[in-house]
Amino acid sequence: MLRAAVHTAGELARHGMTAHVAPALRVAGTRDSVGLTRSQRAANLRGAVSVKRGTTPPPGTPAILVDDVVTTGATAAACVRALDKADIPVVAILAFTATV
Repeated sequence: MLRAAVHTAGELARHGMTAHVAPALRVAGTRDSVGLTRSQRAANLRGAVSVKRGTTPPPGTPAILVDDVVTTGATAAACVRALDKADIPVVAILAFTATV
């Protein structure tokens, strides 16, 4: 994901937009979510996503969350909550794959 985010930031810069990559989130203490229901995925992530101190942009800086896949949206929602607590507003979520 980091490589994809760096590439995306480079493409934005090529088109005159400023973008920085900040791998600011940590997910710990979860089990594999394969086969879990929507509510089980949300419970699995409850309290597991945190912001790595010293890795975020200044408070109030708009962010785009980049993820590899959106299945139920539980991971994206947990990440948005963690960033929101750090006063980093997520203005978009970019996923490379989605399941329906």
